[in-house]
Amino acid sequence: MHFRSLSFEDTVDFGEKVGRSLKGGEVLILSGVLGSGKTAFTKGVARALSVEESVTSPSFSILNLYEGTVLLFHFDFYRVNSLSEMEDLLEDYIYRTDGVTVIEWGEGVRTTLDEYYFVHFEIEDGARAITVERIGG
Repeated sequence: MHFRSLSFEDTVDFGEKVGRSLKGGEVLILSGVLGSGKTAFTKGVARALSVEESVTSPSFSILNLYEGTVLLFHFDFYRVNSLSEMEDLLEDYIYRTDGVTVIEWGEGVRTTLDEYYFVHFEIEDGARAITVERIGG
C-alpha cells in the first residue's frame, strides 16, 4: 500500500486508517530518516486504538505504553546499540494478542521476526511517501 502525505495531519490520518485494521498481535516496523513522519503515523495508530494519552516519541525511554481498545507498545530503537539489546527489550511484548507493537528505527530486528508490517517513510519534494508492506504470515 502506498500513500503520499502532504501534511502532518495527512500522516496522522493515514496511521489511523492503518490502525483501524489492527486487532492485537501485530508488529509494525517504521523506517525513515528523522522527521519523516514515524511518530505522526504512530499518533494515528493510537487514535484508531482509542488511546486518549498524547503520543510522544520514546527516544529516551525506549518504550512508551499506552492503553486503548488494545495496548500500544511504542518502541524507539534510535539510541539502541545492539541487536541483542533490542531482542531482550521485545521479548515480553512481541506478538502479544492484547497489544500492537510499533517500533521506530527497528530495522535491526526484522531478521528475527516471522511476520510484521514494514512501514517505510521517504521525504520527496516536501511531501512524505509512505509504503506499507506485510512481511510473512
